[in-house]
Amino acid sequence: MTTMRSAVFLTLTAFAPIGCSPESYDLPSPDEREHFYVRFENHGDSTDCLFGDEVLWEGLVGKETPDKCEACECGPAACTLPSKVTVHASVCPGEDDVGSVEASESWDGSCAAAATPIQSDAFASVTFEPPALAPCAPVAPAPEPWRRPLADVRACKPKTPHRIPGYAFSCYPTQANGECWKGYPFRHDFSTVIDARTCTPCSCGAPTGGECTAQITLYQDERCFDALGNTLITNIESPLCSRVANAPLAAMRSAFIQDEPGSCTPSVSTIEGGKLEPGETHVACCDR
Repeated sequence: MTTMRSAVFLTLTAFAPIGCSPESYDLPSPDEREHFYVRFENHGDSTDCLFGDEVLWEGLVGKETPDKCEACECGPAACTLPSKVTVHASVCPGEDDVGSVEASESWDGSCAAAATPIQSDAFASVTFEPPALAPCAPVAPAPEPWRRPLADVRACKPKTPHRIPGYAFSCYPTQANGECWKGYPFRHDFSTVIDARTCTPCSCGAPTGGECTAQITLYQDERCFDALGNTLITNIESPLCSRVANAPLAAMRSAFIQDEPGSCTPSVSTIEGGKLEPGETHVACCDR
């Protein structure tokens, strides 16, 4: 917490009082109905108004920030079930394909029937495809620009008069002539900035790691009641050719025995355009 508060303090040095009245006791008192408070936090930390108070204005404050982007992130490389068994007229290694049992790419492993059942005298072997790792997807299409040296500022109108956080600035608008008020002699120019920078899109490299083991069960009926046998195959194996019982082949099921996703290396995003631009300046008289 000390480090975070220190970072905010460094940002706030740019907003030191630009004027004050040492003889503040000679100044008029402010209209209590105009009271508000100002909160600062490191960018990304919460600066929400407390107690459901109204937001008057908000923005980013600060001067310089490195021209770079936040890090890209990639989601996991999920294990995907093999969705096809190829049927061969000859024994392994399997040639002269005579048909297949296929499911959709988003198959959940439930009973999938062949378009046409394959009779027992029409095939001698089948080839099982291994499970695979799906491509990773970026967590966000593009990251935000790096804004750590900047601070978030928000002015809040308290519902209950003078109920404010202990670390907030207690403030009022200036007098019509620009001077401050009794008890609130410090004038601040809160100059906000608009971050118009954009970052290049994120992408993910090829999936690696992961441990996916699928059990594929073949059936001689289209409703997956009468099993012919099953085979285990992992994502690091090549397609597996196997002989099966002398019976028709009509459907298949599949389920994961082991389902541990892999990972991908994210790309590095860079600033592709835009810059920090001046925003609105809010002038206030505060207690410090």
